[in-house]
Amino acid sequence: MKDALDFIVIGAQKAGTTSLFEYLRQHPELSLPAGKEAPFFSHERAYVLGWDDYLRKAFSLADPDTKWGTATPQYMVGGLWEQPNPVAGETAYDEYTVPRRIRERLPDVRLIAILRDPAERARSHHRMAVMNEIEKRSFAQAVEELLRPEALEQARREPREVTGYVTWGEYGRLLSGYFETFSKDQILVTFTEELEHDPEGLLRRIYEFVEVRADFTPENLGARYRVGASERRLSWLGTDSRLNPWTLQRGLTGSAAAKGLWHALPEPARRRIDRGFGRVSYKMDLWNRRAKADSSEADRTTLERLRAHYEQDARKLATLLGTDPPWQR
Repeated sequence: MKDALDFIVIGAQKAGTTSLFEYLRQHPELSLPAGKEAPFFSHERAYVLGWDDYLRKAFSLADPDTKWGTATPQYMVGGLWEQPNPVAGETAYDEYTVPRRIRERLPDVRLIAILRDPAERARSHHRMAVMNEIEKRSFAQAVEELLRPEALEQARREPREVTGYVTWGEYGRLLSGYFETFSKDQILVTFTEELEHDPEGLLRRIYEFVEVRADFTPENLGARYRVGASERRLSWLGTDSRLNPWTLQRGLTGSAAAKGLWHALPEPARRRIDRGFGRVSYKMDLWNRRAKADSSEADRTTLERLRAHYEQDARKLATLLGTDPPWQR
């Protein structure tokens, strides 16, 4: 069994890492874990169990003659996703912690970043948190709170899902930890725009970077994975969708057999089913209202505030890359 990874897609979250993972895993010369986001360096519970335990769990079925890698956007949040109990005198965890851990274990690894307009990334991140029911604030309210200096400092020091909308898009700061830890020829920075407009060309660059056959085209190229998850779920649960609970209920009430089964149920069971339909309908309505709110004037103003916040970081990113990112051109 191999004892090292050949490449890692380090992020950013909500920038297309899932689609990239699904494309890369089709290449016959590449092996990735069955599931995306197999973290080690950012998650203390995995880290303390050791590297051999991690490889055994993530790559036990992988061909040792292929290139091994992961797509783990938790490696680009600016610290540890899971932090150990603090030790007296211990150095704080920051954007250098994960890169240094990776270099200590994998000095020759190739690193791939895929970046998206940070303001749009923040909005997509917030929508995902709302959909997953871990965020109750509107996008405008969340950003208003997270742009406060003390909130920014806290979010950079201790990365958390619902506090990272802003800071996880500070790519200049986040990537500086990698560029100062690894040589430039070990880092490939790509953009979501490339994935959207020229996925074949982007994959060719990545294949060449990790040194595998570059003329391979995955059968699923063009399929998009977890893109705008909140919008997609709303669309297939729309009022005309056959998967909408009320559409299902209407269909059942039009069936004589279904009516017979329904009336054969005890009254308490029928009440429980009705309450279930009501809860699902309420959540669908809530998702719809929140999605509509995202296109409001307040949302547009929030995006402009975010773009102003990212101006200085974009200059830092441009210095690292030697060119402006697409959203700054």
